[in-house]
Amino acid sequence: MLKLCLVGGLGRMGKTIAGAVQQTEDAMISSVWEHPEIAAEKPNYKLETGYSKNEVVVTAQGVDAASLADVIVDFSTSEIFDQIVEVAANLEKPLVTGTTGIEAKAQKLEALASKVAVVDAPNMALGVNLLFAITEMIGRSLPAACDIEIVEAHHRTKRDAPSGTALRIANILSDIMGRDVSMEPHRLSRSDGIRIHSLRMGAVPGIHSVYFALEGEVLEIKHTALSRSCFAAGAVRAAFFVSEAPPGIYDMKAVLGIKRRRD
Repeated sequence: MLKLCLVGGLGRMGKTIAGAVQQTEDAMISSVWEHPEIAAEKPNYKLETGYSKNEVVVTAQGVDAASLADVIVDFSTSEIFDQIVEVAANLEKPLVTGTTGIEAKAQKLEALASKVAVVDAPNMALGVNLLFAITEMIGRSLPAACDIEIVEAHHRTKRDAPSGTALRIANILSDIMGRDVSMEPHRLSRSDGIRIHSLRMGAVPGIHSVYFALEGEVLEIKHTALSRSCFAAGAVRAAFFVSEAPPGIYDMKAVLGIKRRRD
């Protein structure tokens, strides 16, 4: 039975992951690492979904929460990311992180990844990772005279903009084509840039569209998340992966068996 510590486990994404885990016979949530005020209100949280019901320790003490688990799963906020990495390194616990908006995130994970496996992915939905692969294929086939626009939409409470997924799409194309990426579209000339547009509205889980404008035609590829369950399923799959993988930093391509490590 794989035991998971959910960071931010009582938030919207955390509860969705908990529901996915409760429907997995060989995994369980052992602990939740939460904000002190939330942890004080719910020291023991009973999960009411899926195949079983079990009480989960809820605490603001990261070491206590992580000590009860085999893997740490993080979908929280950037403010405590350094603390999460420190706890994981000290206890040598594998980490799955989908938190975005963290500066120099890869560098912060290097020391931890020398000890344990880490999956770092801005979006763990299967469809989005297929979109990444399709984007790479298209980027290698595009002529120089092609306009590229990325539009992403998320719920009004999402803190970072653009999304980590949109940045990942842009960086894939930038690496292939040698183009600049801009979150201020008006500052790039139309012929040499990759422009990202961000929308924050309602309760949208996530929409990503990539437009390739060629002479006389426009190609659009699009992914729409209908609920957070698609991200949760990927996170659970990633947790099983890091529990057995050798030390290193991995992305969802590795989890899905497409390659061994992140480029």
